Amino acid sequence: MTGFYILGALLLILIIVVVLAGLRGGGPVGAGEEPDGPAERQRHALAQLAELEFEYQTGKIGEEEYEEIKPRLARAALAARAEIEGVPESEPRAADATAD
Repeated sequence: MTGFYILGALLLILIIVVVLAGLRGGGPVGAGEEPDGPAERQRHALAQLAELEFEYQTGKIGEEEYEEIKPRLARAALAARAEIEGVPESEPRAADATAD
């Protein structure tokens, strides 16, 4: 009978530890951290653009807020892409120059 009490107490402690660890973490691993490299920054900016588009299409945000945020995220994604490709942001890419 004492064994059941000990097992129950250990189970209760385990549950408390798991719940507190979840509350302390506050989200998925890596959430809120700044992306490290240019590829990760580009992926992060593109994910934010997709989320912004979804929120706009579902009516969670208005057109004014959408139009304010979208260019900033697009510039961040393009800057990371330019860094990946080794092209300075101010220098047009060869494909862009021949697109006339």
